[in-house]
Amino acid sequence: MWTIWKEEFYKIRSRKIIWLGVFLLLAFVTVRLYEECGQYTTVIDGKCYQGKEAIRKDKELTRRYAGALTKETIHRIYDEYGFFYYEPDGRTAANNYLSRLITENFTNFMQTDGDNPEEIHFREGKDWEMNAAYLLKNEVRFDYVYGWNDFAEMYILALLALFVILLLGLSPSFAEEYQLRTADLLRTTRRGRAGGIWMKILAGLSFAVLLTCGVCAYLWGIYLMVYGAQGLDASAILLNFATPYGYYPESALGFLLYLTFLGILGAILLGSVVLGISALCKSPFPALAFSLAGYLFPLLWMNVLMPMWPFGMTLSRYITHFMTSMPVYLPVSTGFGFPAGQMAVHLCIALSVAACGMCVGYYRFRKTA
Repeated sequence: MWTIWKEEFYKIRSRKIIWLGVFLLLAFVTVRLYEECGQYTTVIDGKCYQGKEAIRKDKELTRRYAGALTKETIHRIYDEYGFFYYEPDGRTAANNYLSRLITENFTNFMQTDGDNPEEIHFREGKDWEMNAAYLLKNEVRFDYVYGWNDFAEMYILALLALFVILLLGLSPSFAEEYQLRTADLLRTTRRGRAGGIWMKILAGLSFAVLLTCGVCAYLWGIYLMVYGAQGLDASAILLNFATPYGYYPESALGFLLYLTFLGILGAILLGSVVLGISALCKSPFPALAFSLAGYLFPLLWMNVLMPMWPFGMTLSRYITHFMTSMPVYLPVSTGFGFPAGQMAVHLCIALSVAACGMCVGYYRFRKTA
């Protein structure tokens, strides 16, 4: 029985489009990180640093102030380094990471062009209470998290692109058997009609999980090489993808591992649905087309259909929660601010849809003549 698994796994692995896509994806991530590192600048005590040296200097400076984020710490940083802003070229930093942290989180920096320090000031009144005060009320531990902010962004983008690559690689799995008229060979024996089909499904899911884990490991590796492990014990709320609402682990490390878990679960869900669609189609091209449409439909729903409330408010909300449990949204679900109970429901939806996809693939392929 494992022979079927190995043959199917090898067949998926041998598709050149998968490895070409993975190579281009990892090359893009690597080149972008290299450029980001080379363009990184910081100013400390009037001296400008660039590239890896700038990262090292910012990490050393932040380490001296790392710890509980308090109002006294904020004003101490401001008194010593002022606000963060960009030079007129729009790319070169005119200050360091500490000043950047307080400027982006406690001032009106995001409402300015970012290149005129005269326009920047601390938030006040209701604006302070709504957009900054929560950081001082939740025992936030701050440290150098610049690189891990970038990691979270690139991880999600890379994952969504990887899902398209997996979709291209897995969609022919059953449909190709119909087209080549080899499906009957697998179903000629009792074990082939039962365990053999499950082995094909398992091979596809195994490949999806292993490839996703491999890409995740590569991303973790290159970011650890560039930014090191400093900042992983900081509070996750300092990361751009964590909101002050909803569930997420408290530390940056926990948050990033949580994102990694959601990505792997998304790969399982995607693989199961694509294999189910593949078993419903008689040739690879319709399987690819329907799989791609199913992958992208949640985007259409969230951005076009949902604002129109086509099925009434209550039903449309249920549909929206279902859509945000699908692969294209599951890795970014922390940004929606769902509470722990709601996230548990979304994970259950994802697992249920994955199980349905596998069952559809199994029974459809078994009964199709």
